[in-house]
Formats: sequence, C-alpha cells, structure tokens
Amino acid sequence: SMGRSKARQAAAPPPAQPPLPPPPRIGGHNDDYATFDSLEELWAHQEAHSAEFYAANAAWWEDGGYGGANDDEAMIGDSGSAADLEHSMRVLRGALERFPTLKTRRAMDLGAGVGRVTKHVLLKSFDSVHLTEGSESLSKHSR
Repeated sequence: SMGRSKARQAAAPPPAQPPLPPPPRIGGHNDDYATFDSLEELWAHQEAHSAEFYAANAAWWEDGGYGGANDDEAMIGDSGSAADLEHSMRVLRGALERFPTLKTRRAMDLGAGVGRVTKHVLLKSFDSVHLTEGSESLSKHSR
C-alpha cells in the first residue's frame, strides 16, 4: 500500500497557476482616425457600425480593391507577399508538428481572396482545399 500512495502522489495534478493579470489598457485610432481610449471602446464602435463596415468593405472589393489589381502583392497590400507566405507555411508546419494526429486531407480557406494562401501554402500540405470568399469577383479569380 505504501507504493500505491507514492504513485498517487506522483500523478497528482500540478498546483493551480495564479490568474493572469488583466491586459494593459491601450488606446489608439482606427483607419478614419477616430480616437479610442481602450480596446473595449473600439470593439463597441465596431459592433455598433458592423453592417456599415461590412457593406463598405464589400463595395471596396467589388469596385476593384487595390486599383483593380488582384495579384498576390495586391492582396496583402504591399510587396511583402513572399515573406507573408513563408510565415504562413512556418505556422502551418509548426501546428502539424505539434499535433501529429491531425489529418491533412482537407482544409478550408476562409476569406480566400484570389487564393494566394491556398495556392502557395495549403495545397502544399493538404489533399484538397475549399475556398470561401464573400467577393464574387475575387472568388472567380481564384478558380
């Protein structure tokens, strides 16, 4: 019985960790330079105006987005596409290494744009990828 007691002690869960401190209070401004004293204030503003923001975003992309360009560079908004894709591949590989039981048969690319990440990252690791995109013109381009 003494051996069983030691085995139980070894299998005991670790002591509870103290709670994390609250995040620092930050402020800033949005793309329209409206100033917010906290992240919560920004979130409340976004929630109150979400329908307006979504409609403006959809119209922007349907009207041509980045000057009508729909290539890899335009989708990220600058010349950092290659670095962004390399980072995405490292993140994906890290996740697959950390969780080796994950299956790589199918993936889903939400907000796929023209399919840049699908083409350069996901299709290199998955058998098939389902793309979803709210902009009809971008969705057509990704095909």
